[in-house]
Amino acid sequence: MAKSLDKYWGFFRRVKPAYHIFNMSKRALLQRNKELYKQYGLKKSVYAPISSADFKSLPDERPWSDESADIRQQAGFDQLDSKVKDAIAETWVDGGYAILRGYFSEEFIDNTNEEIDRLMEDGTIDFNYSGKKIMFAYRQGELMGKIARDKGIVDAFKFLLGKNMVPFQSINFFKSSEQRAHSDSIHMTTYPLGYLTAAWVALEDIGPDQGPLQYWPGSHKFPYVLNDTFDHGGNSLLLGKDAYLHYEEHIQKMVAERGIKPETLYPKKGDVFLWHGNLIHGAIKMNDPSLTRKSMVVHYMSPEVICYHEITQRPALIEFDNA
Repeated sequence: MAKSLDKYWGFFRRVKPAYHIFNMSKRALLQRNKELYKQYGLKKSVYAPISSADFKSLPDERPWSDESADIRQQAGFDQLDSKVKDAIAETWVDGGYAILRGYFSEEFIDNTNEEIDRLMEDGTIDFNYSGKKIMFAYRQGELMGKIARDKGIVDAFKFLLGKNMVPFQSINFFKSSEQRAHSDSIHMTTYPLGYLTAAWVALEDIGPDQGPLQYWPGSHKFPYVLNDTFDHGGNSLLLGKDAYLHYEEHIQKMVAERGIKPETLYPKKGDVFLWHGNLIHGAIKMNDPSLTRKSMVVHYMSPEVICYHEITQRPALIEFDNA
């Protein structure tokens, strides 16, 4: 019986008109889109499904840092945190990432881990349905909130993208996600493209047996892989049944064809990895499943652009932090 219900629920989640009804129940979160749709010339209901296809006839305005540029010569660079500016100047434009070594102190990270354990024990935070992720804990934990809102990181993203950038989501992991290579922009998409970034924080030293983070330098310059790029199997009424699997297969093929080799991050506690929203990354399979791989990811978007989810074709229901 349970399997039968799961089957019907899985089908229902693919029905686009059902999302229209659901979105209407979230009208308070979608009201901000009315002005943005008008501003960008998108003639569409804020409750309707949305995808990159809706923006084909509209101009594309990418962040200035997506072009080849000498970051050090840009206005505002000298005002950035000294721990951040040299790192982004070295690898952001060509690589699509920056590594901040020892950005957070070991004492601060130890205290953060204690906060996470305490909030888990009292039931304030918990794993989501997958059993692997703790979502939005930065809203409950004071120290996790300080990580998400860290001025040095937020200011760097504002500088690089030329728009206000604010945290809207955090994910805490105790184990490696072991997720295959992907770009965050298939999940969390913006119009214009490019106004999504992320910060990954090592909450412990991470070695090769723990399923470390892997990334493809320079892959942020690849064309964005959107629904019209691969066979997602959907139509005007239904989302594709195995759309994400087809997406992952397309990414694997694209990386192989372009010949870019991945690099693996072996961070120390307190290191931070910043990445461009189109950077391809994933996590290596754990050699020792008994080990932890404690980490925290914070995603940032600009409230000045349209935010949506390309793979599921839904407007983003975001409560922007300090927007």
